[in-house]
Amino acid sequence: MTNTPPTTPPPRAFCQATGFIYQAVGVFLSVGACCYWSFSGRIQDEARPAGVSEGVRAPVELSRDAKPEQFWAMGAVVLLFVGGLAIAALGLGLQHDRPAAAKWAKWTTLVIAIYFWAYLGMAVFVLPGAVARIVLPAIMALVWTVLFLLGGVSAEEMRKNPPDPKSSQSQWTARDEDDLRRASSPRSRDRTNP
Repeated sequence: MTNTPPTTPPPRAFCQATGFIYQAVGVFLSVGACCYWSFSGRIQDEARPAGVSEGVRAPVELSRDAKPEQFWAMGAVVLLFVGGLAIAALGLGLQHDRPAAAKWAKWTTLVIAIYFWAYLGMAVFVLPGAVARIVLPAIMALVWTVLFLLGGVSAEEMRKNPPDPKSSQSQWTARDEDDLRRASSPRSRDRTNP
């Protein structure tokens, strides 16, 4: 009978799992942004020029003729697409133990979560009521909040257990090594502290 030592999970297993989740959710959100845009057109009126009668066709100037709920929906679509692509890329960085990816993942998801919580507040208290107009930002606010929490824990794990740049030399760049030195140094860098 052989005694095999118990295996321990890698120190940044949570970061790598978060990276996988970020990639899957990011691709889903960026591809799903077109569907979100199409669906948001079903729950709100189309933009019409002010002062033009119903039967007359006139060009629409979006900055002047769109309603506030249309601007909020347009911002949501743009953030879903761009944010989805961003977290997919950051997820790849998390899977490859890039210290900067964890920090950027936390802040990117925080900014987008704040937007969707503000959108939800506007949908509930200011914008004309529609159930779908409230449910969609609520779901997105919860999704981005969960992604923020995952990113925050991953950033803390990456700070506690920084990767060794010598273990995978081909994947590390000089910038990654500088990020690691900056994150693990208790002093600020100056001329006397290279």
